[in-house]
Amino acid sequence: DAALRRYAKYQERSYVNSEEYKSISDVLRNIAISQYRIDWHLRAAGVECSPENRVAFLREGNPLDCEGMDLQTALECPDWALTGLREAFPDEDLLSKELRALMQPAPLDLRVNTLKCQERIDALRGIIDAGYDATSTPWSPIGIRLEERTALGRIPGLLDGIVEPQDEGSQLVASLLQAQPGETVADFCAGSGGKTLQLAASMKNKGRLYSMDVSEDRLERGKPRCKKAGVSNVQRQVVQEDMTSKDKWLKRRKGTFDRVLVDAPCSGVGSWRRKPDARRTWDTFDDGFENGIDRLANLLPLQQQILQRASRLVKVGGRLVYVTCSLLPQENEKQIMQFLDSDVGAGWRVESPPSDFTIPFEVEGKFLRLTPAQHNTDGFFAAILTKT
Repeated sequence: DAALRRYAKYQERSYVNSEEYKSISDVLRNIAISQYRIDWHLRAAGVECSPENRVAFLREGNPLDCEGMDLQTALECPDWALTGLREAFPDEDLLSKELRALMQPAPLDLRVNTLKCQERIDALRGIIDAGYDATSTPWSPIGIRLEERTALGRIPGLLDGIVEPQDEGSQLVASLLQAQPGETVADFCAGSGGKTLQLAASMKNKGRLYSMDVSEDRLERGKPRCKKAGVSNVQRQVVQEDMTSKDKWLKRRKGTFDRVLVDAPCSGVGSWRRKPDARRTWDTFDDGFENGIDRLANLLPLQQQILQRASRLVKVGGRLVYVTCSLLPQENEKQIMQFLDSDVGAGWRVESPPSDFTIPFEVEGKFLRLTPAQHNTDGFFAAILTKT
């Protein structure tokens, strides 16, 4: 998207037409999804691994996979993620299946905003009538899927807030909170508020919904989204980023929330279909870390601190749902087990999925893991916890 914006600026206009969008995005995605293999071939030929040579390699139509290429390179898997993925999928065939699924383009999923459209079929019909190849999502009852990505502004209902871009997996994990009208609910790591909008619709704009984040800028970006969606029960709250000291606002509200969603910052392994370059950017961004393994190790304590901080908001009998878009056990089930073994986690229990949730919780029989290969969603983890 950033490259497309730069291209439009270079062309001295504010838009990219659909033909340009597809052409440029295809080239960029093909390089991002194939770079480990392309570089393997270039190094074998004694050629510099430059952007120009990568594009040239693709344009020549050279095969990417070949005999002698190691499995890790063939599956486009970085060092920092390999150990965790092997732990999650110990069978090599299953691991290969999951990683190859993460190399495929993702469909464009939309969430129907039930504040503006009660029946999914009404929104779906309008999209189909406009000439799009669209279907209902197989798992989420409020989802619509377009098999081919397109300019969002042209999709019927999107500019009116009737539909909102949101992966089906994201819709499913947010639905586990089961936010109800009249409750006090928090989206603890809300960002610009994609899941906040879904929670507001679930609450039918009734009750108090707090959109929380350490970044005021991210929260501000959620304002126009709420307005477009017709959401009126959201209050934005910047929380203290420093985990070593107490946040006074949070302390005053200890034990007052019915439900809290913790969409924790994570490595984003499950989103590689949509962000194929993240395999490398995680390893190369200069955040003061030597490599991706070091960066991941630094993230894990933060995830636990966020989970413990958010849990203090929940009242007895209340629910917390912990979510990541990662497939790595150290960010997921291991965080939950560490939390339950902590002093803060005493009195919490793992909850079963709602009776109408059709996907089994297969991780240790307690937790949900969505994957591109099994569910055709982005990769997600979710755990439901209840305070007793």
